[in-house]
Amino acid sequence: MTTRHQARLPCCLALLFVPWLLQLGSSAQEAFLGLRQPTSRPKASLHALVGDDGTTFERFEKDPSDKKVRGERKASGSSGKKTDLVCTLEPVDDTWYEGSIKSYSTQDGFGFIHCDELFNKHQADVFLHKRQVDTHLGSRATRGDQVRFLLGVNQAGKPQARNVERRVGSHWVDFSKVYVGSVKDYREEKGFGFIVCPETHYIFQSDIFLHKNEVEKNNLSKGSRVTFSIQVNKNNRPQARSVERLVPTSFSGERSEEETEMVAG
Repeated sequence: MTTRHQARLPCCLALLFVPWLLQLGSSAQEAFLGLRQPTSRPKASLHALVGDDGTTFERFEKDPSDKKVRGERKASGSSGKKTDLVCTLEPVDDTWYEGSIKSYSTQDGFGFIHCDELFNKHQADVFLHKRQVDTHLGSRATRGDQVRFLLGVNQAGKPQARNVERRVGSHWVDFSKVYVGSVKDYREEKGFGFIVCPETHYIFQSDIFLHKNEVEKNNLSKGSRVTFSIQVNKNNRPQARSVERLVPTSFSGERSEEETEMVAG
C-alpha cells in the first residue's frame, strides 16, 4: 500500500463512523468520545446552630440555582428524618409553663426559652419560632424577657412554645389581642399621636403610641374610635399596629359619653 493510501485510511474510517454517531443520543456521543464531565447536583450549604444543651437545629440556605431546596430543620438525636421548620402541632394540653427567653435571632427566625421544669423533663430548652414572636410577642423577643406558654412537641420529641405571652409588670400579655380605644391626640408636625384605652393603660401605665402611617391609612383624627393590636417598638414601648377605624352607629357628629371620657382622660 502506498503512502498516499495509508494517509487516506484514517479519514475513510472517520467517515464511516460519522453517520453512526449522528444516530446516537448526545449522552452516548459524549460517552463514546470521552467528553462527558462529572456532574453533581448543587447542594445547599448547611448551617448548624447548637444550643447550650447540645440540641442541634440545622437550617439549609437555598442555593440560587436550585429552586427546590426548602428550609429544613433537623434535631439531633432523631432518626435523621428532616422536618419542616414550622411545626404545626397543637399544644399538648392547657398547662401554662413559665420561663425566660434565652436567645432569639431575627435573622435565623427562631430562638429558645429556658424553663427549668421542661428542661429537667426533656433535657432541652424550648424552641421559639419567629411566628410566635411576631404574632404573640409584638414582633420583639429580648434575652431575659419573662414569658409563659403552652407546650407543643415536634416530631423529634423536642418541646416547642405555643401561644406565648410576655410578662408586663404583674400582667401576662398576648400581643395578638385586639383592643378598642380612641385617638387622644395627633401631632401632624411630629408625625405621631396616642391612643387612649383603659384596658391597655392598666397594663402598660401609659397611652399607646400611634404612628402617622396608621393615621393616614385610616384617615384618623382626634376622637376617632379605633380597634388595634400592640407591638413593642425599638424603645421597648407599646405601639399600635393593625389599626382600624370604627364606623359610628350614628352620624350626628356627637361623641358618646364613653368616648368623651376616654379622650378627656
